Amino acid sequence: MATTTGQAEHAGTDYSRTERVGFAIYMIVGPLIVLAATIIHPPHGIRVTSGSEYYGAAHDHTTRFYIAHTLFFLGGVFLLPAVIGLTRLVRRTHPKAAFWGLVLSAMGFVSWGAFDGMDFMTYVAGSEKNLNTTMMQGYIDDALANTAVTIPTGIIFLLLVTGLVVTCVGLHRAGILHLGLALLLPIGVLGVLSFLNYPPLLIASGLCLCASVGTVGVRQLRTPDAAIPGQPAPAS
Repeated sequence: MATTTGQAEHAGTDYSRTERVGFAIYMIVGPLIVLAATIIHPPHGIRVTSGSEYYGAAHDHTTRFYIAHTLFFLGGVFLLPAVIGLTRLVRRTHPKAAFWGLVLSAMGFVSWGAFDGMDFMTYVAGSEKNLNTTMMQGYIDDALANTAVTIPTGIIFLLLVTGLVVTCVGLHRAGILHLGLALLLPIGVLGVLSFLNYPPLLIASGLCLCASVGTVGVRQLRTPDAAIPGQPAPAS
């Protein structure tokens, strides 16, 4: 029985190491993907009055538009498990912050995918040169002005920002990251959506993600297994 228990503890420790390294990689790679997207991205707005910019970017800079928004999509895919990894670190000392941070963030990431769906739709409209330009432009204008679409996606996006703020407060209270540095995460996510037509601020938003999430990821790669919160020390 003792041998079986020891083997189970050893297996748990080994998998905890896998979790630590795996989540750390997501924390580092996710922000870097988003940063690359902000650098490549052709400027355009996504507000009601920005339809011509939005369609024009997809039509006139088709390749850059596609690459940038595909990277934004992949960045969101990598950031979700990165946030799960952050809440894992918070969970041992602040379970409420970990729970609500994860739940709200996970729900909010759905809106990230919805916005990317709009981007891909605009890419198709702009890349197909045989389509009627005036008609496609009007369609994009109508899509951006359609409150039946923009209001629910906007509300769900606010859940993402709220969940990230809760997670950041938990990271600070758990002594994992300074509050100012942690809050660069929701600031960066909000900036990625808000500054699509302002390249310097958009790139700064990507750097915010690297400075916050990326910092935790690098620290996790450097931290001995026995020092990870909630993880048992290796059996002697």
